[in-house]
Amino acid sequence: MSLPGKPGPTLEAIHAALADDERAALVQSLVESPTPAEAISAVLAANGYAVSASTIRTYRRALRREGVTSV
Repeated sequence: MSLPGKPGPTLEAIHAALADDERAALVQSLVESPTPAEAISAVLAANGYAVSASTIRTYRRALRREGVTSV
């Protein structure tokens, strides 16, 4: 499962480094889940993937502007 829209290089790199099932969970949490960006950032950081909550919020805003609400 690929990341919809135009993710930045940090999210693309994290997505590429994950196993298929982890990719699907990441996409779902970024696109469909109401989970706060801070929580997603913390889980990713705890697993060795540094991404700021701001990056996640920016990506989510871009998806909303594009009308992407589900995968």
